[in-house]
Amino acid sequence: MEQERATPRLARGLGLKVAIVIVLGLVMLVPLELVRGIILERAERAQEVTAEIAGKWAASQTLRGPFLLLPAERANPNIPGAEPTRRMLVLLPEDFTATAETATETRSRGIFDAEIYTAKIRLAGSFDEGSLDPALLEDGWRLRPEQAMLALGVSDPRGLQEDLSLTWDGKGVEVKLGMPAAFLALEGVHWPVQVFAGDVSDNFAIEMTLRGSAALSLLPAGRQSRLSIAGNWASPSFDGTSLPLRHDVSGEGFSAEWRVSHLARALPQSWSSYQAPGPDWRNLVVGVKFLDPVDFYRLSERSVKYGALFIALTFLVFFFFELLLGVAIHPVQYLLVGAALVVFFLSLVAFAEVVGFAAAYGLSALIVAGMISLYAAAVLRRRLWGGLLFALTAALYGLLFLILRLEEAALLSGTLVLLVALAVIMFATRRLDWSVPAGLPGRARPRARSGAGTNESPL
Repeated sequence: MEQERATPRLARGLGLKVAIVIVLGLVMLVPLELVRGIILERAERAQEVTAEIAGKWAASQTLRGPFLLLPAERANPNIPGAEPTRRMLVLLPEDFTATAETATETRSRGIFDAEIYTAKIRLAGSFDEGSLDPALLEDGWRLRPEQAMLALGVSDPRGLQEDLSLTWDGKGVEVKLGMPAAFLALEGVHWPVQVFAGDVSDNFAIEMTLRGSAALSLLPAGRQSRLSIAGNWASPSFDGTSLPLRHDVSGEGFSAEWRVSHLARALPQSWSSYQAPGPDWRNLVVGVKFLDPVDFYRLSERSVKYGALFIALTFLVFFFFELLLGVAIHPVQYLLVGAALVVFFLSLVAFAEVVGFAAAYGLSALIVAGMISLYAAAVLRRRLWGGLLFALTAALYGLLFLILRLEEAALLSGTLVLLVALAVIMFATRRLDWSVPAGLPGRARPRARSGAGTNESPL
């Protein structure tokens, strides 16, 4: 009878312990978020170093064009004898072929890396006078073909080398720096050319060596464009308004080919400086990004998102140890275990900056799992349970590593882990009497035996 009166008080004590464990788990989210901030800060620093290296080499490159710039003028009907009104007409190639061969390498500054490349590029095609919209020459406008220029937009002209050359109708032309068309809002180079002199089309071929970093993109400028990029980088990411028609990626490099029609280009074949396309036309490019094969800052930041799950599951295991073994675990001991789990994510990014993500993950997981299991064995005074906790913690870290690698299936994998963990917990506690604390009779309801003379049915 005395035990029955004590049971509600003890049950209330058990409920208080559950609340304390939950609060401790929530408290551990604060240092976990601080660690996430440190990881993001290190990632930002890595980006700054990458930008510094690119600043001494060249930034990511985008080639737009070439454009045939055709000055046009007409007399001012309102002011006789005044200077004629002028504007610039832009004509795109009739057919356009671009090939780029990239040699990519990694440059380092301290523990930070940046991907840079040197590209051998050839642009070829032709301009057809018949592609010029006749409406652009209405109302008295006339061309000044002797002032025509061929212009090429280069996002970072610092990457241009001395071998830049243009062959126009079989003749070499000297290059000039700058883009003589402010309405295009581009940096680049241009060449003065003679257009439509006897023939209705003009052929061109541009060859260059271009330095850059991180990415290379091309504008499909022709009515029919054939673009190809190849290189020695084994982890490319194809980017832009369309995916390549064909591509091949292997450990030795990659190759990709695009074919883009003017119908899919969303850019007119010709226009004037008075009626320029919207600013979005500059983004109608295709190309490749030279990705770091293992972006450990991104992987580390993603792993922190599972930190709350790790803390919750580990605290739950310790709580069950209390119930099953009748050993009281102090809240400070919970905090120490939670601190070890948080430090795992900090050590992960610290080691990854030196030895790489996979090795850093394995080393950090081994250290933290060993610390927690040895501490649990000392607290519980049972080596077997400490070994069991080591196996469970190692399995959790192994599952997290697989989830991080399965980026596209991360949500599905994480959900399955939660479902399995919940099912295991439900199965392990199916006979636990939560109203009676550990160490008291009735803590677990016994399985009913046949012929035992009881009406209680097993779960």
